[in-house]
This record gives sequence, structure tokens and C-alpha cells, in this order.
Amino acid sequence: MFKKLFDNIDTRILKALQRNGRLQNNELAKEIGLSNSACLRRVNHLEESGVIDGYTALLNPKKLNRNLLVYVQGTFFEEDPALKERFIFEVKLIPQITECHLMAGSYDFILKMLVSDLDEFHAIKTKYLTKEIGIKTLKSEVSLKTIKSTTELPL
Repeated sequence: MFKKLFDNIDTRILKALQRNGRLQNNELAKEIGLSNSACLRRVNHLEESGVIDGYTALLNPKKLNRNLLVYVQGTFFEEDPALKERFIFEVKLIPQITECHLMAGSYDFILKMLVSDLDEFHAIKTKYLTKEIGIKTLKSEVSLKTIKSTTELPL
């Protein structure tokens, strides 16, 4: 059963900050209906407890010539812990890979990549995503259109 970690006021604070992480404390307090000091205490508690992990700016990929979103699913040759660690190390060095998840199921991992075009994707794939880091198979899927993309978590 899901255990509630915070109350309704905390939930409202988190929803507001997910929509706009640049809200000043006084704006947030007004929106939530708290005093400035009470609001600040709650936000500080949410930060210190790790519920709020950080703040960031969301960039528009197309404005930065990251026009192509590619998902890559792959399998490893074998369950060799050293090769898997090498894979993890190498993937972290490739800036075009914005997400990497080890998976349970048909594939061992899935990558989310933002690249300028197919040529850049192909260059990365052939240079870095190779058997030398334990990759046996790769399957690539190119996104034609993004219907929904959000950083907001359901609360």
C-alpha cells in the first residue's frame, strides 16, 4: 500500500514547483496560502528530505539542433559484471545519451538519445555502442512526433 510521505500543503507546493521551479518564495506562499516563513520551512524540509532533488532549466532540443529523438534497445553478450560496468561508464560519457536504463525483459538496456540527425546517430552507434563494451544486439527506434513529454511526476 502506498504510504503518504507528505500532506496536502506539501503536495500543492510540489505541484507548483514542478510547473514553475523559478517561483520566488513569496509567490509560492501566496499561491499555496501560507505565510512566507511557513512556506520556506516546508520547501527547506522537502529539499533536505530529498523529495525535491534539485532545480533545473528545461532546454528546447530543437533550438539546440537536437532534432532527432532515438530510442535504442540492446542486449549484452553475457552477464559479465566487468563488461556491464564498462558499458555503464562509457554510456555516461556520451552527452547525446540523455537516459539509460537497465531493464528486465526482452532487452538488457534502453537508451534515449537526442542527436542532430541520422548521421550523428550512426556515428555514435558505430564508434561507441559496440561489442567492445559488451553489446550483442541493438534495435533503434526513431520518434516521428512527441505527443507528451513532461518532467512532472504524479502526486
